[in-house]
Amino acid sequence: MKKTWRGLALSVAMVASAQAAEITLERTAVEKLVAQTLFTNGGRYDLQGGSCFAYLEKPSVELRDGRIRIRSYLNSRIGIDTGNACIGVAFASWTVASGRPVANGGTVRLEDLRIDGVDDPTARLVLESGLLPSLPRAIELDVLSAVKSMLQNSGAQLQTSVESFQIESAAVADNRLAVRFNFKLVAK
Repeated sequence: MKKTWRGLALSVAMVASAQAAEITLERTAVEKLVAQTLFTNGGRYDLQGGSCFAYLEKPSVELRDGRIRIRSYLNSRIGIDTGNACIGVAFASWTVASGRPVANGGTVRLEDLRIDGVDDPTARLVLESGLLPSLPRAIELDVLSAVKSMLQNSGAQLQTSVESFQIESAAVADNRLAVRFNFKLVAK
């Protein structure tokens, strides 16, 4: 009988360890993650630097249709960089870019990036013809750093550290981002 219980306990432990944990991030949490990960230059996401410049600011997030949609304000001056000045035209407009969340190690990668909307038609033309190549093919949201920060700021008496962290899946549903992951947590 003892062998049977040990076998059952081992089987239960193996099944339990095979299941991933899940963290569900509401829109506001994803918005904070986007701001902390992408908009790191004083609240800006730089597309082009120098005297001729383009950057996004004031991000807000919407989660729908399986995508993370980031609405932000485009501020730019496009033209010829003379070293000290930009001879060109200034454009500003609200934009919406979106990406499909995909698991990538300790990050959620936004792939299949696309521009879903630009309020000003002239700014849209400039964005699509000149700035679109400066957009990355994928954007990564650092979920591992967010989890570590949550653990450090939990106020628990135990000191914890994450020894391993692997995201299995990431999906948008019901205005939330669900991230399934395996991890090893060590407490001291």
